[in-house]
Amino acid sequence: MDVRLAMIASGLLVSSMAAAQIHTATGTTSPKPKPVAPKAVYNSMSKTTTPFNCEQYRWPSHPDPRVKIYCEKVEASTLQGEARRAGRPGPSDDVIRLPALGSEAAAESGRACVGGQAMRKLPNGWEQVSSPYGGWQRCRAE
Repeated sequence: MDVRLAMIASGLLVSSMAAAQIHTATGTTSPKPKPVAPKAVYNSMSKTTTPFNCEQYRWPSHPDPRVKIYCEKVEASTLQGEARRAGRPGPSDDVIRLPALGSEAAAESGRACVGGQAMRKLPNGWEQVSSPYGGWQRCRAE
């Protein structure tokens, strides 16, 4: 019996010594990483509203006039799909010609092409023009 008590006593002694050596992990905390802003959705119209440059397929330079029409349809479909996926208002199917901002014709008519978007003059600024077929009106400056 004495042996058992001696073993239990030595086990308690060892466990109490081990418990005395346990330390909690304290120290300097690492700085929290700064939140990263989500990456903006790609916008192919960020530089121009006609990124496919379908004017290069006009009749004198290209033998088949249907290529320009096809290019414009594909371009409009691509831009509308991209705007829909990004949650932005979609552009129009057609591209109209308007005078450039700052020209005399724009001042007289009250309409101008600003960055590929048709704008109408208001008493206190400019307003973006909607296409009669839906979406905002794309334009090309004259």
